[in-house]
Amino acid sequence: MKLWAAYCKQNGKRAIRFPRDVPTRWNSTYKLLARSYEYRDLLVTFIQYHVSHINLYQSHWDACSNVCGLLKVFYTATNNLSSVYYPTTNLFIIESLNTAGAFAHCESDSELHGSVTAVKDKWLEYYKEFPNIYLIALCFDPRCRLESLPDYLSAYYEQGLKIDYDVDMCCARVKTLLYELYDGYIKVYGPSPNIDVPQTQNVSGSSSSSSGFVNLGYNLLSKKTKKLRGSSSSSSTTYSELESYLSTSFGFIEDTEDKKFDILYWWKEHERYFPILAMIAKQILSTPVSTVAVEQQFSAGGNILDPKRSLMSPKSLQIQVCVEDWTKAQYRQQEIDQEEPYDFFKDDQPDESRTDDHGND
Repeated sequence: MKLWAAYCKQNGKRAIRFPRDVPTRWNSTYKLLARSYEYRDLLVTFIQYHVSHINLYQSHWDACSNVCGLLKVFYTATNNLSSVYYPTTNLFIIESLNTAGAFAHCESDSELHGSVTAVKDKWLEYYKEFPNIYLIALCFDPRCRLESLPDYLSAYYEQGLKIDYDVDMCCARVKTLLYELYDGYIKVYGPSPNIDVPQTQNVSGSSSSSSGFVNLGYNLLSKKTKKLRGSSSSSSTTYSELESYLSTSFGFIEDTEDKKFDILYWWKEHERYFPILAMIAKQILSTPVSTVAVEQQFSAGGNILDPKRSLMSPKSLQIQVCVEDWTKAQYRQQEIDQEEPYDFFKDDQPDESRTDDHGND
């Protein structure tokens, strides 16, 4: 490691410690390969002089680049769906569509075909059919709604996974569930008053989503925000609010991939027009896709309660975990990756072999 640090310094590069490929840590393989690829020129010459039993060639780095392209889709999806600062339920199908697009793109690569096929088969064990909660959540995204669901499902199954699936039957089931859910809320809270929804046209801005199969979901979302929908209809039926929402045209600035669209704020602004639907949206969108936040709290508790502090009461442990999490929440630091690049030229870094996760001896 000292030789590597000195070699990087001689070549004007910052010496770093590469992430480790840990089987139980999500995306660790991608982080390792992506960071190694940045230093590929230095690594080739350094290994040539200091690690005689290993040879690196351009073909190795080409394979590394191809694998990184596939793993980056999972890395991005994991980060986007593990957030605690915005709803993620409505994004699941979009991210899944990106993943399916990556499968279709990488299957044409002869070197990756076998691996991608195995990953795809494993994926189909879980997401050959989407849970209803994700389908309903997409309908409560005003950029998509029920009318866009057939396009997303068709792209997912036909262009991405390339398998047969009855999209029409699935959409009919979702529509039935949507009306049944609305009907259940109507029975409890009563029908909402008819309020005319202001008509707006979509405003398209500069899109940050790139082209290609790997962004199939966001590209489709970008097209949907540009599409002008029909005007709202004044219906006097029991489902007037729901039908008004499904048929009204709304205006959006196209910032889909940057997550600048605040769906909770949108529902808050339109609650006076769709009071029943706003209540349903809060329930549906509050469902987290990932268990990362929960697992992090279990890990935090395990770091505090160790063999040297085994007498701490459950209440004290709960207090300490909550205070730490609330402090991070105050400064919006709950999602910051703690794996910072290691700087070999910084003298004040602790000796990790003699300290625990909190820097204690």
